[in-house]
Amino acid sequence: MKKSNYQNLSSKTLDKIFNMPLQNRVNPFGQLVSNEAHGAWMGNRGRLHNQNKIITKPFAIKAWIVCQLHYQDIKRTIFSPSSYSELFFLDEATA
Repeated sequence: MKKSNYQNLSSKTLDKIFNMPLQNRVNPFGQLVSNEAHGAWMGNRGRLHNQNKIITKPFAIKAWIVCQLHYQDIKRTIFSPSSYSELFFLDEATA
């Protein structure tokens, strides 16, 4: 099935179909991959996902914005609508 065939499915339906982590982990080469590990750093490059939580572009801004993953017990909904795409780095060197 092509990606375009998934555009009308809800994120819950997609989770049931694929049951895999989001494509929001950054490897040492700067590629966005699916992996269950979070690491200690979070970053963003703008809004990269669509309403189905699928990455549609590699970046919205060229600069990387990076911060520590944990800050004052603040919790976010990952890939929420109209918000930036949360990206995770497995180590500080990659960030």
